[in-house]
Amino acid sequence: MTEVNGGADDAMTAIRSGLESQMIVHDEKVVFQGDDESQFTVFQTDVSVDGESGDGDGEGEREGDGAPRTHSVLFAQVRGGQPSAVCIPVRSDGRLLLVRHWRIATDSFEWEFPRSMGVPGEVSGATAERELFAEAGVGTDGRRLLQMIHADTCKLRDSVAVVEAKVSDEEIQAGAEAAADGAQGAQPVRAVDDPFRADADDTDSRLAWLTPEEIDTMIVEGNIMDGITLAAYLIWKIRR
Repeated sequence: MTEVNGGADDAMTAIRSGLESQMIVHDEKVVFQGDDESQFTVFQTDVSVDGESGDGDGEGEREGDGAPRTHSVLFAQVRGGQPSAVCIPVRSDGRLLLVRHWRIATDSFEWEFPRSMGVPGEVSGATAERELFAEAGVGTDGRRLLQMIHADTCKLRDSVAVVEAKVSDEEIQAGAEAAADGAQGAQPVRAVDDPFRADADDTDSRLAWLTPEEIDTMIVEGNIMDGITLAAYLIWKIRR
């Protein structure tokens, strides 16, 4: 980056490194832990702002016992904080794979890149490859970690690895043959050429290999709403 009047580089450095927070964490405790596969855990932490007291009006002013005013904050994590992974499968002709699932939380069908929670001892790239095979029945010819992201910096502690996975025609053919032979774990969802065809079965999950231009159109028309997928796609377009 070109420095302008000595200020541009300094400003970008401040953005990259973050600003020193005035928030002070006093306590953190688990208030809920689910017994499901995700190990969904909710934490509550009490924080105060440096210089803010519960009974003073001015900045840094303290009256009475000068006890800091605390605020309770709730946030969550899954799988003990193990990073998740979102996989961007890229075919040799440049098409990308999207998968449609019914999501209970949003009460809607969502088009997404394959993604999965991580497991202890598993690197993010392996998580991405595992989920791609689970959802599409195909392996990869190589993978590339593009970036780590946070899905919701306000309420979710977890990080998500954005992984590009190269998928060859041979891998796709092998997956199709395995599915035809009834191999366990292969091709559990149905591939389609037109994800919006009129005779689509609205009760199933399915796959679609789409060009970047087709995905751009889906985004413009509001047909992709999953935040992790949107963020991953932006990162992929910038880094490809």
